[in-house]
Amino acid sequence: MIHAFHFAILFIFWFYVMLFVLSPLILRARFRYNAKVDPRPIASEELPGPARAFMEPRLSEFAAWNFELVAYVSLWKIAGSTEAYMALLSNLHTHEWADVTFIMSPKKESGYIEFVTRCSEQLQIDTNTNLAPSLLFRLPQYHVFHLPQVTDVFTLYRIHRMLVTEITHGALPVLPAAGQEIAELKRRLDRYGPWQQERGYLVLDPSGENYRLTWKGAILGAWRAVWPISILCAWRQRNKSSDILLRMGAA
Repeated sequence: MIHAFHFAILFIFWFYVMLFVLSPLILRARFRYNAKVDPRPIASEELPGPARAFMEPRLSEFAAWNFELVAYVSLWKIAGSTEAYMALLSNLHTHEWADVTFIMSPKKESGYIEFVTRCSEQLQIDTNTNLAPSLLFRLPQYHVFHLPQVTDVFTLYRIHRMLVTEITHGALPVLPAAGQEIAELKRRLDRYGPWQQERGYLVLDPSGENYRLTWKGAILGAWRAVWPISILCAWRQRNKSSDILLRMGAA
């Protein structure tokens, strides 16, 4: 009995040793992030069926709050084999962005809604319903709030406005000139890789086409997905979301 117990303990120990060693190796070998993101406006007819079915019913909810459709955008293969499509919206009255994003990969499909208030290069607030945590790392100038519990545009926007009021302290949001929205989206996406590189998480490969994870990025990224660390991260995220919903009276 004791021998079997010791064997089980040793098995679990070596299993986790191998997991913590191999998972960063596999992640680093497989991960790619496109260094040259090229958002391309497309017609609604060019959207894949699942993306169109997710986006179109939600656009009328945004219209009720003066968010107008700028364009449907294809982000194509922004990371590995993942395809992303976006309905990009803007509000000329409040100078805010919004989007309905749909992501397709060989393993799953998912979509979310988002509000973005950008006051400067050093201050941006994103509030979204994305359930999947980002593999990449949070930047200090980004205040990103994931609220997958929220299912409607009105509630998410109300929470977003309250968070903006708390964080910006009166700083005014900005939008690009009419016709420059896609160029600004591209600039926002293009700066993400260099910021990750500055913090030691990504490195540009010799071809200049893709970013790859550094050992620091691979270890931190892979270990966040390993139990029990994944459980602790999910628990922390749920607590943060619940606290926001309670504080905003939207629980």
